[in-house]
Amino acid sequence: MKVHAGAMLTMQASPDRSTIWTSGDDGRLVETDASGHMHEHLTLPRKWLDSIALDPTGDGAAVAAGQTVYIIRRSGKQVDVRPPRGPTALAFTRDGQELAVAHGGGVSLYEAETGTKVQDIPCAGGPVSICYGQEDSFLFVGLSEPALAGWRLADGQAFKMGGYPAKPRQLCLNDTGTVLLTSGGPALLAWPLLPGKGPMGQSAGVYRSRLGLATSVAALNGRTLVGWSDGGIDEVDLATGQFKHVHGPRPRQQLLEDPRKMRRSIIDMALHPSSARFCFVGEDGTFGHGWLN
Repeated sequence: MKVHAGAMLTMQASPDRSTIWTSGDDGRLVETDASGHMHEHLTLPRKWLDSIALDPTGDGAAVAAGQTVYIIRRSGKQVDVRPPRGPTALAFTRDGQELAVAHGGGVSLYEAETGTKVQDIPCAGGPVSICYGQEDSFLFVGLSEPALAGWRLADGQAFKMGGYPAKPRQLCLNDTGTVLLTSGGPALLAWPLLPGKGPMGQSAGVYRSRLGLATSVAALNGRTLVGWSDGGIDEVDLATGQFKHVHGPRPRQQLLEDPRKMRRSIIDMALHPSSARFCFVGEDGTFGHGWLN
């Protein structure tokens, strides 16, 4: 099934996992269901749609093209916002009422319904990923430095965590919202989030099942997957630290090349609502799915 005329640049599963949203260099934002039916939500000829976020309530999406972010509702309503610099990553609050837009100068927060700017948060280092946390009371960004930064939104308290050899391009929360999982390290790094304090003053849990870089993370229904720079995928039990190999090359005791230069990296993953199945996309163009025991 061919969804885009050119390259597909982003892909996300809907909150209920019943459809897949994709955008591409053909300027189209498309939603596809399991039967292959496609619904086109946005068309911008000669534009690259290279960043996407889905409203957790299921009422649409936001997508970035050039200097503009387009907020698309299922009703057909469209709101356009233009951050101070080119957008690099997007994230909705849990109720879908606010949209955070990461850009070269930091993060800008907007009312999703009207496009009204709520706040500008300066940040050096160039955000490349973004995630709300702790009932939307915290905001986290992965930086191109590379490092992880964030803010407690109630008072603007900022924090920063280093030690990443690569950019933390993927951030996600566990089911309870008490742990922030990040890629970009020589291991899966899991930051405890305490009420009112977030990760401040905490040390990350370190989960390393193989040599290389953790390049992708996914979590659902108590299951956590980590994708690696060598194309492998492992399941990790955050409570016990035990690992299970589920796809790709098995863990090796020695790497013959710099993991930052590998081109087999797992760049995205998603878990089925049953948590018994998963799918993935690799940097080398591979796509696949599998079952979890």
